[in-house]
This record gives sequence, C-alpha cells and structure tokens, in this order.
Amino acid sequence: MKKESLFNLLFLAVVIMAFYLLYRIFSPYLSILAWAAILVIIFYPLFTVVNRLYRNRREWAAITMTVIVIIAIVIPSGFLLNLIARELIDVYQYSEQFIKEGKHLTLFEGLKKVGLFQRIGEVLDRNFDLSQINLKTLLVDNLRKLSVYMAGQGSKFIRGLSSGIFHFFLMSVALFFFFRDGEALLSKIKTLIPLSAKERDNILTKMVEMIHATIYGGIVVALVQGGLGGLGFWIVGLSSPVFWGAVMAFLSFIPIVGAFLVWVPAAAILFIQGAYLKAVILFVWGAVVVSLSDNFLRPILISGRTQVHTLLLFFGILGGLKVFGFLGFIAGPLVITICLAIIEIYTAAPARGDTR
Repeated sequence: MKKESLFNLLFLAVVIMAFYLLYRIFSPYLSILAWAAILVIIFYPLFTVVNRLYRNRREWAAITMTVIVIIAIVIPSGFLLNLIARELIDVYQYSEQFIKEGKHLTLFEGLKKVGLFQRIGEVLDRNFDLSQINLKTLLVDNLRKLSVYMAGQGSKFIRGLSSGIFHFFLMSVALFFFFRDGEALLSKIKTLIPLSAKERDNILTKMVEMIHATIYGGIVVALVQGGLGGLGFWIVGLSSPVFWGAVMAFLSFIPIVGAFLVWVPAAAILFIQGAYLKAVILFVWGAVVVSLSDNFLRPILISGRTQVHTLLLFFGILGGLKVFGFLGFIAGPLVITICLAIIEIYTAAPARGDTR
C-alpha cells in the first residue's frame, strides 16, 4: 500500500471518529438546539424589526428577542398547566363520586343492552366467573391505588421539573446565539450543500415554509378545535371542559384522527346513560363544527401552503413522533419536505442540463 493511500485512509478514519465524537457530545442536546432553531425561524421576522430599531446592534436585539420568546412561552404555558391541573383534580373527584354513588353500575347496565358489548360479556362469562367480581370495590380500590401511585411520583416530578427548567435555560442560551449569529451560521451551512445557489435557496425556502405552516397552522387548528370541543362539553354539561378541550387540542396535531377520539366516546357514554338529547347535540357539534373546522382550516394553513399531500403529512407526523418524540411533529414533515425537494431537483436535472 502506498504511503499516500495509507495517509488518506488514516485521515478518513480520523474524520469519521471526530464527527462521531462530535455527535456523541451534542446528541443529549440536539432536541434543545432543534427547538431553539425552530423558534428562531418562527420569530425571525420580528427579530429583523427589533434589529432595525436597535440600529443593527444584533446583541441587544438578540437579548430582547430571547426575553420576548421566553415570555411568549412561559406565561401561556403556565396559565394552561394551571387550568389543566385544576381540571384533573375535578376529574378525579368526579370519578370517585361517580363510583361511590353507583352511577358506574347504570353505565354498565346500559352497555349490556348494546349488542356488541352483550356478546363480549357472554364470551367473558363463559371463560371467567364474573359473578365474584364487585365492580364498585374493584373500581374504588384501583382509583385509590392510582392516587397513591400519583402521590408517590412527586419526587420524580420534581426531578423532571428541575431537568426541564435546566433544558429551558439551555434553549434560551441557544436562542440568543442563534438570533445573533444565525445569518453567519446559515451562510456557512449553505456552502456545505453540494447544489447550485438556486437549488439551495429553494430547499431552504421550502423548509422554512413547512416550519411556519406546521407551527402556525397546527397551533391555529389546535386552538380552534380545542376551544370548540371544550365549548361542546360545556354546552352539554360534561365535567372538565377545559381539560378535555386541551386533550382535543393536543390530538388535533395528528391529522385525520384528531379530536373525535374524545368527543365520540363522550357522546356514546351520554347515549348509554340515557341523555339522548345531550348525546345528539354533542355528536352533531363534534361532527359538524369541530371536524369541519379541521377539514376547512388544515388544507388552507398546512397542506395547501406547503403543497404536501395530507396523507404524506399524516404518516410524516406519526412517524416523526415515534422517531423524534414531540419534536417529530415538525421534524417528520420537514424530512418529507427535504426529500420531495431533492426528488424535484433530480427529476428536473435532464431539462436543466449542465447549467451549474
């Protein structure tokens, strides 16, 4: 083997090892850096305005924008978490009262009258002796065990909260530097992409559009669906409308399935309990108002704006959530956008010819 070939192999090994170690160093903080970059992209138009007000003193503009983003995240999140915590307490107290007053027996009696559940009950009766089971004791004991378990999770919650605060601090630091040095960093990244300037700008533009559409469109759809769903629960007198509205808002980020996973079972339970009018009102409200708002807004705000098919978005979000966690809500569609842009460049290559 020639010395030059040996040197090249050693250099390649050093490069691979260096980047592997670099990945290992940054891997615990990749999600933090990714969220910081996403927030900078979302708030960058406001940063340009603030930077002009500071007469292009980027450090002061970056400090101001970091504070604005922190306030924009912390205050609404704290308010919402406070409401959800109160609603969760109400759900627990209502569930305990529901079981102690024997209302669960009425619910089970209603379920037995439904053909599907009746057949399931017959199968269970043939294989298990259900007569020995006291539903009230079983439900109350399990509810009590759940409350003891939740109380025992206090220390874990405190550790998780302290870790979350530390990660939020790190994200705030990253926000400042991304705001201040983002343009220079982006210019260096562009030079590493082996494409023409037009193609690089096309891919980056589509990525930014996808992030904007996913965040803005997803938040608007979630707020509308969660608000309308919670309003429907309040109209028919169901408990904890804020909590269930928040659940529907979270589920609305998953296209196609979404909020109906909450209001359909709720309407079914009302129907089984004999509250037929309330069940019909909630079902119609969910099918017409809640679902149609999603079908109307999502194509306009996300699919139509990014020109990505709804089916691709659906599997992109589901797969992204599985691979990247909550970050996959954005990362999944973003990966699809990059792949579609690369395919578009590849298919346009014969027509473009050798123009680079």
